[in-house]
Amino acid sequence: MHPDLIFSIGSSAFVLLPGPVVEVMRRFTVGDEGRAEAGGILIGSHRGDHIEISDCTTPLRGDVRKPYLFDRKDRGHQLAAITAWTKSLGKRTFVGEWHTHPEDFPVPSGTDRATWRDITMKNTVASVFIIFGREALWAGIGQAGSVTAMKVVS
Repeated sequence: MHPDLIFSIGSSAFVLLPGPVVEVMRRFTVGDEGRAEAGGILIGSHRGDHIEISDCTTPLRGDVRKPYLFDRKDRGHQLAAITAWTKSLGKRTFVGEWHTHPEDFPVPSGTDRATWRDITMKNTVASVFIIFGREALWAGIGQAGSVTAMKVVS
């Protein structure tokens, strides 16, 4: 089991990514699943300046998966966010998105950054973005059109 990851946002806020959620995403970087990019949304809660991720969606039938492209097209991702919101009485919601890259140490592409810019311009709260590679992950926090890398603190 992978340990929980905690990322710092500046000097006083954090993002929690639980180990079981890490494991769900990591399985798409190896074997047959790792032959095409995969992804989904991150579901969790905003707790003041902190973000707690509690779940994620995985690739669905309507998504596009290619060796160097993942396009989240299936409306099931949005339905998962709406369901989480409804069942939690407004406490859990979309807090970001994740996908994989077919490289050991992932770096955001121009397409990634353009997509994230659009997401952060539409949302009024910060969003988390994670890319899993074969050996490591890249994580960032975005708001108002800007995305910056986060550092793991635990």
